[in-house]
Amino acid sequence: MRFCRSFPSKKAVLAALLGSACFAFLSNVCVADTTEAQQAASPLASYSLSLKQAMKLVEIATATAQSRHLAMSFAVLDPGGHVIMAVRMDGAPFVSVDFARGKAFASVALGGQSGATLEQRFKDDPSEYSNVSGVGYFAPFLPGRGVFPVFADGHLLGAVGASGAPSEIDDQVVKGAIEAIGATTVR
Repeated sequence: MRFCRSFPSKKAVLAALLGSACFAFLSNVCVADTTEAQQAASPLASYSLSLKQAMKLVEIATATAQSRHLAMSFAVLDPGGHVIMAVRMDGAPFVSVDFARGKAFASVALGGQSGATLEQRFKDDPSEYSNVSGVGYFAPFLPGRGVFPVFADGHLLGAVGASGAPSEIDDQVVKGAIEAIGATTVR
């Protein structure tokens, strides 16, 4: 049995080399165009609180609570109801962090409502909240005071809930922290 190996012609080799060169050239052009487009495009706006913003909110809120000799808990959630940060100060009731999270979750779940609005809606129609207990990633759903949504340029960025002090003080501490970072509590 005889094996014969055929070698490509010079024309085939030249065509393959030119094809490779064209492919390499086009690849480089495409990569350059993509890189230029990425550099020219403005960065996407974020419609959620960042970790840095959440940390600043909690830092301001805890400092305010300490200045009033209070032990409180705070929860900062994104617009989807996910926890960005939650803190329970030394001496705060153990369940207060869950209450803060539940208040913040109710706020974002209903489109950025304040605690006072949530509380009034519950008083007006408690059945409105009867089927929502399982919707929040195992978060409690608490329509009560001690929470404010965080808005910037009309966009809901999340919510900050507080617990551990009387409702009026929870409200004051949270609202003050939100305003201190340059955000608002209304659309």
